[in-house]
Amino acid sequence: MGNSNEQGNPASKLMRVILPLSAMTLCLWFLQSRITLPSIDEMSQAMASVPFVNWLGAGLATAVSFWSLGRYDGVAHRHLQTGLDGAQARRAGMIAIAFSQTVGFGVLSGSFARWRLLPNLTPARAAQLTVFTGLTFIVALAGLCGAALLLFMPFIAVGWLGALLLVTCLATLATSFVWPEVQFKSITLRWPSLFALSGLTLWAVIDITAAGTALWLLLPADSGISLRMLLPAYFIALGLAVLSSAPGGTGPLELGLITLLSAHDPALILSGIVSFRLVYYALPALFSGVFLLWPQLLGNLLRLKPNAALSDTRYDPAHTIPFSRPRSETAVIRQNGGHLQRFKDTQIALLNTPQTSVALFDPIAGPSGSLFAALIQYSKARNAATCLYKCSPKIALSARNANWKILRIASEAVISPLKFEETGSSKRQLRRKLRNAQKAGIEVRHAANTPPLDQLADIDAKWRAAHGQALGTTMGQFERNYITAQEIFIAWKDNAIIGFASFHTSDREWCLDLIRMGADAPDGTGHALMRAAIDAASEQNIVRLSLAAVPDHKYAARVDRGLRRFKSCFAPRWEPQYIAAPTWPQLALCLLELIRLVHRPKPVQPALTWTPSDQTQHVSDRDHNLLHNQDEENAIAIAKRA
Repeated sequence: MGNSNEQGNPASKLMRVILPLSAMTLCLWFLQSRITLPSIDEMSQAMASVPFVNWLGAGLATAVSFWSLGRYDGVAHRHLQTGLDGAQARRAGMIAIAFSQTVGFGVLSGSFARWRLLPNLTPARAAQLTVFTGLTFIVALAGLCGAALLLFMPFIAVGWLGALLLVTCLATLATSFVWPEVQFKSITLRWPSLFALSGLTLWAVIDITAAGTALWLLLPADSGISLRMLLPAYFIALGLAVLSSAPGGTGPLELGLITLLSAHDPALILSGIVSFRLVYYALPALFSGVFLLWPQLLGNLLRLKPNAALSDTRYDPAHTIPFSRPRSETAVIRQNGGHLQRFKDTQIALLNTPQTSVALFDPIAGPSGSLFAALIQYSKARNAATCLYKCSPKIALSARNANWKILRIASEAVISPLKFEETGSSKRQLRRKLRNAQKAGIEVRHAANTPPLDQLADIDAKWRAAHGQALGTTMGQFERNYITAQEIFIAWKDNAIIGFASFHTSDREWCLDLIRMGADAPDGTGHALMRAAIDAASEQNIVRLSLAAVPDHKYAARVDRGLRRFKSCFAPRWEPQYIAAPTWPQLALCLLELIRLVHRPKPVQPALTWTPSDQTQHVSDRDHNLLHNQDEENAIAIAKRA
């Protein structure tokens, strides 16, 4: 990696070679000055005392270690979206690591090996993979070293260092969630998702523990070193070896282990390390050298195919969302960066975030039976968690039958425009509000053709000045192209606009998206806007009108009293909505990610003109782009007080 000046600087390249060799030489010299090195005969006798079954066990532990390293490479391929994730790519990663850990100079040797073994990989991409695996491995190893220093080392003086390492690792995890992308000039750096980091940590722990176990099995029986004693020391010594980039970690590994295990015979420790290097370094390096010389021996490794979870699906842009769809609210994807994803015969609105792949609402078309397995595979290919968000009870039941975890999170206020009447005690409050609006001289007009966008933008700006930034991602924000693809109703008083409401539309349903009112809007303005929309929907034979959802959880009554009271004036039918995910941890991560995105939305981008894929006759041929606000509050957004 690095910049072009550094890549072309001979001095820089020379230092990359000199520094690791210098570290190796210095450590070996210091080690030789501290202890008396055993003779070859003494070391041979110590190695011969190791039972044959221990050698077999060490070989098995080595195999487990490299298997986990292959899985580690798989996570890296998915993060960088190379499309090469699979058994072949994992085997290439194992070979590359076996080669680079022995010859040293990790970035150079690892990048060369991956490029050599993966014909579809460019040298730059191979270098990215190598740097990614190296840096994330160091972070995971730092966490293990921190725990070892804090919990197992007898030296009180290094406890603070262990705590510092652990805090640094936790801070890295928090940073990857709160700021998943970092802009550096024209380059966007993307942190691994928490889903990816958990996988990387798991495989790193298995790898390092298996390697340490192999070393312990190869120590002479009379060394007196237990596995519990060896592993923390090995973690720390390995960290020094990795940072040095010395060939095979030679020097720092030996010096670290002998220093940390100073109460035990250094000759026996050295003999165990030599045996370990034969099993864990030399043997894998021999295999890797053969495959690097003759890659054709790997057979189908040279005929890599793209990841099926990504190639067997179809991507359609958000502005082609069909007019004929079950939920009009699905059109929010025109603004939030979502798209339409087709899995075989099932099409759904999908929002990919740094941490998750969120399927919004029910499928737009097709059956839901195969959707759950397809979403798991799709999100796995992105190192992401997945969920269905604000789905209906029918889809939630299908998810439960697929062993997904479900949670009720919202209630949607639904009205039947064709049957709506103002009579009855349940609408007494509505009638009072409408009389207030009438007395104040409020007139509501349907902006059926050309809405006064400049004036609506001014109302939105005043609303934001009074209430703060509008929420986003699953809720609408004002944007000209986005709102002109909606049905808009405007409240006037004394020939001035004092508020407006907009609705998503489909062939069977309208759904409230935005409602904005000026600070001087009289009481009942919002109710008058909704009443006019209900009448217009009835005239167009719309059978379902949604006032959008309100939170429906343990603390909902504390955060949405005004919102629920406003919608309750229309005596709606409350329909439950659910979130569903394959596991509880994924469900929790999806909720946290959505909360982050709702309260910290990206800047609104102009939407593309809505061109429905089905070209069905619709109310108006308009544009799109916008996000929800607290007046049409999403199930996880905390309502603000005016």
